[in-house]
Order: sequence, then C-alpha cells, then structure tokens
Amino acid sequence: MKKLIIISLAVLALCACGKTRKTGTNEAAGRQFDAWVYVQKQKATGYLWKQTALGSYILEETVGTGEPVGELTDSTYFRVEYTVRSADGTIASTTSRKLAQQLGTYDETCYYGPVTMYAGGLYAGVEEAVCGMRQGGKLKIVVPPWLVTYDRYDTADDYFDKVSNSDAVTCIYDIELVECFEGIKQWGADSLGRYLTAHFPSVYGTDPVKAVADSSGTFGFYYVRTKEPKEVKEMTDTTVYINYTGRLLNGQVFDTTIRDTAIKYGLNRDKTYEPVSISLGDTWSDVKMGSESTKVISGFARTLARMSGPFEAGSGIFIESLGYGYSGSGSSIPAYAPLRFDVELVEQP
Repeated sequence: MKKLIIISLAVLALCACGKTRKTGTNEAAGRQFDAWVYVQKQKATGYLWKQTALGSYILEETVGTGEPVGELTDSTYFRVEYTVRSADGTIASTTSRKLAQQLGTYDETCYYGPVTMYAGGLYAGVEEAVCGMRQGGKLKIVVPPWLVTYDRYDTADDYFDKVSNSDAVTCIYDIELVECFEGIKQWGADSLGRYLTAHFPSVYGTDPVKAVADSSGTFGFYYVRTKEPKEVKEMTDTTVYINYTGRLLNGQVFDTTIRDTAIKYGLNRDKTYEPVSISLGDTWSDVKMGSESTKVISGFARTLARMSGPFEAGSGIFIESLGYGYSGSGSSIPAYAPLRFDVELVEQP
C-alpha cells in the first residue's frame, strides 16, 4: 500500500511540474524527487517554490545590494557562506561557527567563515543559483541529484539524461554570496594590502594599494622584521633552529612550535612542542625542515631566506599561491587562503 501511495504521489508531482520527463539515467531519481517536491509543497506553503531553468527550486530569496554576478569567466571566484542539508533536514556541513556550536560539532581548530571557490568548482545546480544573485544576497535552494555534479551541459534534459552519479542525493543549500571577483592572485594581494596597513602601518603606511606594490620583488610576498638579529651573518648551507606560529589572516592559529600558543588556540596538547631544525641552502627553494628534511611551502621558505642572523624575528605574509593554493590543508586552512608565519631564530634546544 505504501509503495502505491508513493507512485501515486510521483504521478501527481509530474502533473504539477507541468512537463513529462524523458526516460534516462535519472528516471527513478526523478520520480522520487518529484514526489518529494509534491509532498513538501503541501507542508511548506510559505516557501517560494520557484523553479530554475535547470530544475532546482528556490525556496527563499533575499536580494543583495551589491553588484550582480553576471557572466562567468575562467577566472571568476566566489566567496560564500553555506549550510548543506539532506532532504530530511539533516545538516551535512556548514561554514557557520554559531550553527556548529548549536549542533555540538564545533571544533575550535577548524576554520569557520566565508570560503573561496572557483566557479567551475561549484556543483552545477549551485552555480546556476549563485549566478543569479547579487553580492550580499541569500538563497535557500533545493538541488536535485542530477545537478549535484561538476559536469556542465546546456539544458535541464541534458543533465537528467547524462549525469550518472549514484551517490548523489537531493540537497538543500542555504547560500550567502559574500563576494564575487575576477582573479584569485590579485584578490589575495588586495587582501594582504588591507592586512598590512591594519597590522603594520609603521612599515606599510595606510594606503593598501601602495602596500600591495611593496612586495620586495616577489608578487604577493611580504616580510616584516619584528626583532633585529644579534649579529648579521651568512645564512646559507647551514642548520638553524626556529620557533614559529602559522595563522590565517583572521588570527586563527593552525600550527606552532610553542606550547602556550597551542594551548591558547586549542591545538593538540599531546604533541611535543620545541624549536625545530631548518636546513638552509643557497636559495629559498633549498629550505627543508626537521631531521627528515621535509620540504616546506614557498612562502614559509621565503620567510626563512629573508632572515639574516641569530635571534632575529619576523613575519612572512603571503598569498595563496605561495601557501596551500586551491586545496587548502585539512579543516584549518581553507582553499585560497593567504597566510602569515611568525618566525624567530633561537638556540639549539
């Protein structure tokens, strides 16, 4: 009896949608989705239920006051806050610190806040929704399984007929479009310009544009000496010891060699915290860390290469391409994140 009811609901939903779906890869998923939509429309009458060209449903919409997204290019990026729910309302992921705290899933070592995404790195159904937004706008949208894909086609029927993704499910997205821009490197440099003038005005002044231009010959890299060395000496083909702290531009620490700092920011208390050895070669690209001679990210290596003697301390601040790039690192460093490393040369422990 239950099965007959579900099939009946599916037929009603097809009629309600005003079109007949083709038989294709997602035929069964289509029937289930249409039945779910039909039932939910009866329950949630306060929603818009505005269908998009590709077949998602906009439930809520707050129009932003900023610029519209417009036509996408190969260098279009979005900064968004989002929460993803399954069709039954279960939250799968969120960028909201407050919501994570309410759910009891909050981890102070994780990053919460706007995340940066390349347009092609969004699911097709999400990209379609974001493209119709203005910056500062918000959407709640239901995305069917065949639009939970990175593939791109021209029509709704193409997605329904061609997308094969057995793991995909209906998802409900709450999206806030914080920012849309062209060119990740320039965006990163502009972010650093604002950061440098806010945190080091005695060095970089108060004009972010001028601060960005003063990158010491390497686009997107900046070094600020915070303590003079005890003596200036040759720093090549040698081993030194350092303490360091790595942080995001919002101040969140993701790595350190200093126990008190680790405790303050909720990092692993069982780890051994002590200065680490650094092998220096002729150039920054020769820098390696620890007894296993581990390669380090470019921005960190360039920071060490700028240091000129024992007990010097300084901060290396750099764009994403000199850090962890499009992938980020774990749950603490998001994709495309500019970084700051505070480093001090110390005695061998």
